[in-house]
Amino acid sequence: MAGLHITRDDETMARAIYPVLMDVIRRRASIDLANLALAVRERCPEPEHPIYRLRPDDLPRPLQVLRAFTSPRGYPDMTCVVVQGTAPLTAEDYADPTRAAARAFTFDWPSVEEQLALQCDKWRRDFEGRA
Repeated sequence: MAGLHITRDDETMARAIYPVLMDVIRRRASIDLANLALAVRERCPEPEHPIYRLRPDDLPRPLQVLRAFTSPRGYPDMTCVVVQGTAPLTAEDYADPTRAAARAFTFDWPSVEEQLALQCDKWRRDFEGRA
């Protein structure tokens, strides 16, 4: 994740995807890219939202941004619940995808919501400083 250049759309999408993934995790379920895109669109009806410019195949990028938040902190990878077929989208990242999902299902995600918001704010300030 080092060197990941995070854009305004990345940060906006990370904020929009997080609550969808939290809902999926609470249900101990999984979601594919197409349904992830639909769920984000339901939560973000504004036509200017980046979700309306992206295809489902573009969603791995904002998922990578969420991993840039969780990985350095040692948090579980919340994106492991995003699937392609029956396998996690990032299955190559896990020796045991079932264990990765179990770790995400049992983690105390509400305790990190404020940290994610603060990180997104920092990313926003960083790219506004570059503009």
